[in-house]
Amino acid sequence: MNTEFSRLPVYFYGYEDIETFCLSKREQLVQENIGLILGILRGGAIPALMLSQMLGLPVEFVHYDRREAKAEINNRKVFDLVNSCIAEGKRILLVDDVAGVGYTLANCYEYLLSFVGDESLIKVLTLVHHADSRTEADHYKDCSSVRAILPWERYITSRQCLDDFVKEEAALLEDQRYKKTLAIDDFAYPLNLKQEWKVDFHVEFNGDQHSLLHTIKAVGPEEIYCNNESLIEVLLEAFPFSIIYKTINNKRYRISALD
Repeated sequence: MNTEFSRLPVYFYGYEDIETFCLSKREQLVQENIGLILGILRGGAIPALMLSQMLGLPVEFVHYDRREAKAEINNRKVFDLVNSCIAEGKRILLVDDVAGVGYTLANCYEYLLSFVGDESLIKVLTLVHHADSRTEADHYKDCSSVRAILPWERYITSRQCLDDFVKEEAALLEDQRYKKTLAIDDFAYPLNLKQEWKVDFHVEFNGDQHSLLHTIKAVGPEEIYCNNESLIEVLLEAFPFSIIYKTINNKRYRISALD
């Protein structure tokens, strides 16, 4: 992994930020006469859908196989939409989440260009762009000074999720970490957890916050159940990327420092 990139301060790029960014580009995209939005799966799906709603345009998707470095459109009707855009002089907007140093966006762009045939009919939008990005997007948010973490990267953090910033793809799965859930058992504030709320670890809180925080840090959970209000404030500060759940009357309420 790019070690310089890993040292950058973390910036959580939330759903509201994505919505705000897409809205900020709406007027310009209308002026550019966009006729079709193509999202690159999986990262480009959500911004592509947002833009489709904001612009009232059809949206389709490009599948990309990273192992084979191959882009493909599975829905044959998409080619009819592309041909209509070409005939009417409308542009196609290719959407992805990250323009990184990898080949995903570059290969998808070349694939699209292979049957569009005219670079002027293709525009590119990405949520994240870095100074060393391989592909130059037309619309982007410059994140060269931060390590941007998108919402869908919060639960599985591995080299594969950040593959655009990886030069070597060997052993991608060896350090993959799946979501872990921890419950804080506090006699004064019982949780009453439902069976379907799967919990991987239980930790008993006896008043020693330092010991509790040390244990939670060792576990590294993405989700924490806790009903102690004063302790929740401490957890939000100590673990800003974890989601805290408070349970009341057999319902759970989501709390996050990043929301």
